[in-house]
Amino acid sequence: MAFRDPVDKNLLRMEGRRFAARCEIQISSIERADALREVSRLVTSITLPFAIAEDDTARDALRQVQMRAEDRARELIQEQIQNLVRAEENQREKQKRAMLEAWSNLTGPLSHLRAWAQSKLMAAERQGS
Repeated sequence: MAFRDPVDKNLLRMEGRRFAARCEIQISSIERADALREVSRLVTSITLPFAIAEDDTARDALRQVQMRAEDRARELIQEQIQNLVRAEENQREKQKRAMLEAWSNLTGPLSHLRAWAQSKLMAAERQGS
């Protein structure tokens, strides 16, 4: 069908490289993000077009975006927990509510991090007690 036509094949390959370049830009934005809401928005805003779903370059680029977003979200969660542990006693409950609200923004490919964050929070609270 269309895959036998060399022109169509080259166009799909070019589209895959273009998508990979968009993913690299997205990764740069994720690395600069300083809030979980922003990281979550950036990772869910990029989707793999159906036309290039079979392209390995495009799939690898999307996987890199998701992995970097997950790493950045973990870093931000760790920072939040460290700030909570260092906070004064009367500020901890307020910070904890803010953290839990921020974690509600973990959606899509990052939704599994909610449980991870809860376990890290419980461990930090046990150590602090």
